[in-house]
Amino acid sequence: MPQTIEQKFTARKKFLVTEIPLTGDSVELRFYDNAEIDGDSISLFLNDQLIYRNIRLTGNAYTIRLGTNTLTDNSELVMVAENLGSIPPNTSLMIAIVGDKRYEARLESTEGSSAMVRFRKPTE
Repeated sequence: MPQTIEQKFTARKKFLVTEIPLTGDSVELRFYDNAEIDGDSISLFLNDQLIYRNIRLTGNAYTIRLGTNTLTDNSELVMVAENLGSIPPNTSLMIAIVGDKRYEARLESTEGSSAMVRFRKPTE
């Protein structure tokens, strides 16, 4: 029986790829297929909660916006591969726009691991 996306999230190791400092009132995240467009599909979990599923990665951005007021001081966003496309592993280029800063992260997910990005609010 195939695993649900929640089971995959729980079972796979999570590897921290990058930390992004949060400023301003929102962060814009753009997801692209990082290599050849090969049918990669992902789900996103924020602080252990499924927030988006069945995101098909292409050459065009899949854009989401998160309000920083909804995020904790150290929020963790985890990219879970729903499939590996036709060319494993599942790779995504994530661009985060925070205020006037731009951050890039190459996220990779396999049958055994998921990529994690931590958003950190500056301490006063």
